[in-house]
Amino acid sequence: MFVARGLTPVQIASTLIAWSVIGIALQIPAGALADRWSRRGVLAVGQGIRLVGFLIWLIWPTYPGFLVGMMLWGIKSALTNGIFEALLYDELAARDQRESYARLVGRAAAMGYVAVFMASVSAAWSVSFGYPAVILASTAATAAAGMAAMALPHARHAMTIQRTAASPQVWQAALFAVRHPVIPWIIALAAMSMAIGGGLDGFWPIYASGTGLSLSKVALFSGAISLGQISANVLAHRFRNTPEWAFHLLLLGMGALLVLSTGLYRPWTLIIVAIIPGLFKIIDVNFDARLQNLIASESRATIGSLKTFAGQVAMTGFLIGFGALAQGTSYRMAFIACGLALVGIALVFLLARRRFHQAAVT
Repeated sequence: MFVARGLTPVQIASTLIAWSVIGIALQIPAGALADRWSRRGVLAVGQGIRLVGFLIWLIWPTYPGFLVGMMLWGIKSALTNGIFEALLYDELAARDQRESYARLVGRAAAMGYVAVFMASVSAAWSVSFGYPAVILASTAATAAAGMAAMALPHARHAMTIQRTAASPQVWQAALFAVRHPVIPWIIALAAMSMAIGGGLDGFWPIYASGTGLSLSKVALFSGAISLGQISANVLAHRFRNTPEWAFHLLLLGMGALLVLSTGLYRPWTLIIVAIIPGLFKIIDVNFDARLQNLIASESRATIGSLKTFAGQVAMTGFLIGFGALAQGTSYRMAFIACGLALVGIALVFLLARRRFHQAAVT
């Protein structure tokens, strides 16, 4: 849609950067607010703000309108990322079912991607009526999500916690996270996965169109990606006992696949590319579960927001670099560079964690 309205690669990247920057600015305050006020209330407000953004896209389909809509999406992201997970974990903790968190959060995410898949398949048909029809359907879905958020239960244990001032709460949570021997590593890898995996989500349709696919087939490709993400989220909990180094190797393999597929860049290579977004979800679910197991309820949403904050900062840098490289060379070269970056990041983590463990033993 952005390309069809005449936006350049830098303009498209700038809308995603605006979304990311707004998320960065509001992520931690949103988490602190959810810990002190109402997690389901914050989730519902976020959906309402996103609805307004869709309506702006409908009545103002130009670069400024798309930019404002993405900024409102950034607010919505800040008001949801990490907060739903905190609510879910505390509900399970109250039932002494913490071990079910990875399975259930994966299933919840999978249901979201079921909806994305259905939307992608229907878009192959509904796009013939124009983008306004798709936007109106998205508006209705967002309204339903807001009502669903208000139907969620309150986390009983979290509601009994003594509420403190927001600033000391954030500061204490940050100190705890930084001083912990494991949490910084979990947040770092989760942030890299979020930055590159989330950053690429907006560019996969452009990747597919570059191989020569028609608009309707690009929609089907997006649906295939959603199927992979659904499967990955459902199965992610089965990897909860996998050692950390194995996830680093997985990241390395994903980068190699992206470089290989983009180097060939044929329609059939999309079969390989379609599995990469799902692999990111396996990393996201497992590292989120490991983080939840290490933090206390009273700071759960705040530290979850710190993880998302780190991811948003990294994503902003990624989008700036990706957009500039695509503008200066081509989207294809930008995707190859992204694959090489994944390989490099994986190697850095493998070497750094090995040295850390050796130092700890010494």
